[in-house]
Amino acid sequence: MAGARIRSVPDGDLQYRRQEVKAGGKNLVTPAKTVDPEKNHPLARISAKAEFSNEMYAGLSKARLNNCIGGNDASFSNQLSRTAGKFRNREKTMQFCFLEFKTEKMPTSEEIAFATDHAYVHSDITPIPMLSSFMDRLTNPVRGSKTARTPFEPKLQRFEGYLAEAIETINQLNHKPIMGYVPDYRVFFSRLVKLYAKNGINTFYIDAHLSNPIRLSASLRALLRELNQQGILETSLIHMINPGTGRTTKDSTSIPAKDVLGFGLGIDSMGERHKALYPPAGAAKPRNFQKLFDKDAYRYVKTSSPAETKSFYPADSGIDMALFLGESDYKAQNAFNSEQMALESSRLRRRLEASRSMLDYVEGKQDVQDADVKILKRAKIHDRK
Repeated sequence: MAGARIRSVPDGDLQYRRQEVKAGGKNLVTPAKTVDPEKNHPLARISAKAEFSNEMYAGLSKARLNNCIGGNDASFSNQLSRTAGKFRNREKTMQFCFLEFKTEKMPTSEEIAFATDHAYVHSDITPIPMLSSFMDRLTNPVRGSKTARTPFEPKLQRFEGYLAEAIETINQLNHKPIMGYVPDYRVFFSRLVKLYAKNGINTFYIDAHLSNPIRLSASLRALLRELNQQGILETSLIHMINPGTGRTTKDSTSIPAKDVLGFGLGIDSMGERHKALYPPAGAAKPRNFQKLFDKDAYRYVKTSSPAETKSFYPADSGIDMALFLGESDYKAQNAFNSEQMALESSRLRRRLEASRSMLDYVEGKQDVQDADVKILKRAKIHDRK
């Protein structure tokens, strides 16, 4: 089994859509948010009204792979099991296990089997593990240019070979759909989508590498076009991990939320940030502040003032506001932002189900910029082919 059963109801003006996805005896309705419990503060109690799916992430270095496969290290399996034990409503809610080979070398067949077996056990739709370090080296620099690069065909072919082997391995004794890995590398989208479509795969995840969806709008549209060309756009699911939120400047107190706009660019499910954003060497230590998502204005409130936090804090949050009145804590902020994004995704689902205009809704958000509305309008795919 490679594909999930998906029924989509699109918005008429923008790329928003409401979907019902069936897999593993569970249902997922989009737009959706996923939550990794390891990213959240242990005292942050997310509201029961916030509906979300579960996700986990783990990296696999070459040394760790050797130890695990050799039977000398059970910490990896234990780590995944502990995280799964923290999932909310795990018997009814979909879960995804995203793994990453953190090595420049192509994984062996044994390593592919080890990773895909663990992803399968902890997922309702099995994601193909990432090859991020390898993907960074799929191109060659152009002589005389500091930034231009060209595709390196031998590595593209090796990557296709890796995907084919991962699919074949998962399909052995498989009763679940497969989620295709889509690196942000648009020159490769056509070949990638054809390979997945040939294998009946219609769910995908894209690694944003901490870029926000607005910044990736051209790549996302290119991916949607390729799915449309293959006739699977209407029955596909696109999940995003490692999304950026929007650019923060030193003195800004209100930051337009770019991540939530991804739902209008073809992203059906929004995942967690598993990559860390490190400041440049020698940079000053960032000031202590909270960065909290305001779903009513589509902004992030950046403040170190308890009074401002109190004036903004939403009544529908289940998280104790006291967590944000002292020292800044990333895990507390992540729990709050995930909760509020999940509540907003519920709003979007209700609006789409009622066939109410998404364009009017987005334009009514205080901090959505006119330029971003234009990008949302241009992202709409109107024709099937």
